[in-house]
Amino acid sequence: MKVLLTTDTVGGVWDHTVTLARELDAAGHEVLVAVIGEPRDERLAALPAGVQVVWRAYKLEWMQDAAEDVRAAGEWLRGLADVWSPDVVHLNQIAYAVHDFAAPVLVAVHSDVVSWWPHVNGVEAPMDEWGTYAGWLRAGLRAADAVVTPTAYQGALAMRYYGVEITRVIHNGIHFGDEAPRPREGGIVLSVGRLWDRGKGVDLLDEAARLLGDEAPEIHVIGEATAPHGETFSVRNVTAHGRVERAQVDEWMRRASVYVAPSRYEPFGLAPLEAALHGCALVLSDIGTFRELWDGCAEFFPSGDALALAQAIRRVCNDDARRQRLARAAATRAARRYTARRMASEYIDLYQQMIRTHVRPAPRTEAVA
Repeated sequence: MKVLLTTDTVGGVWDHTVTLARELDAAGHEVLVAVIGEPRDERLAALPAGVQVVWRAYKLEWMQDAAEDVRAAGEWLRGLADVWSPDVVHLNQIAYAVHDFAAPVLVAVHSDVVSWWPHVNGVEAPMDEWGTYAGWLRAGLRAADAVVTPTAYQGALAMRYYGVEITRVIHNGIHFGDEAPRPREGGIVLSVGRLWDRGKGVDLLDEAARLLGDEAPEIHVIGEATAPHGETFSVRNVTAHGRVERAQVDEWMRRASVYVAPSRYEPFGLAPLEAALHGCALVLSDIGTFRELWDGCAEFFPSGDALALAQAIRRVCNDDARRQRLARAAATRAARRYTARRMASEYIDLYQQMIRTHVRPAPRTEAVA
């Protein structure tokens, strides 16, 4: 089977794509990864040798003044598909599904501004600003042969904001080793995410550290502080390390005993999953996604409440038995439900179903004068 798989270089979609591409390649399928944006060399090196990759530095759907780039990127992807003839097109960006691909098209909804906005700002997204964007996504979702979300919660948001019923929930998964994580002391708290994205809630963690004062443990945050549009976020009460490479993230997760995800909005959340498999206890905001994935395996606090977050950090860091119990529960849940092999198997099953039922469109013909 030949799979054309799109990705971008902002956030966890890249890591998800690399994981899926590795599994598809290992299972004997041919993969072409089409990147929207300019990937760094060290990121390209993470792809298996058997996976082909091409890229173009187009703006993404949600970026300012992106209309021409969205059109051009869609035409580029359609041209790739015409030449490479995939059996299935897997789009991790939504708008491009309208481009009449000959192969069946799967759209994976990893996030979107319209559902992000009320979680972060408390009101619906202003359509005078985001109406065109919302129209692109609605059209892309309706044009797709299958729509996948990484959680049922995100699927409900797709129905609410775009009127599209999803085909299937396929939880994200990651690779992990056979070696069990070692117990550790409660001294280091870690959070990973884009500092500039208010949906990640790093400002809440910074405020919680201030509220803890002298009782605050050692708290570290990893992630880009400057947004693509130039806005920069800075912290005052935690230690920020900026963007680091994959190996350094893993090293911090091996050192930390507690992982905090203070997200206001999260369609899945790869970083808490990675932290769980590294042996961290999870402290999570009580949003629909995290409840769906981690109920019974994490310490929850009300989303947006910095004082409640400070109290949750104190409880977990100061209670060794509680922290170790939560860490074991999260690691067990992760290893049973959220593996790369399980994720790929579910995608392959859906690809094959789509291929069996797809009716190829009639070939395009040029008008004759």
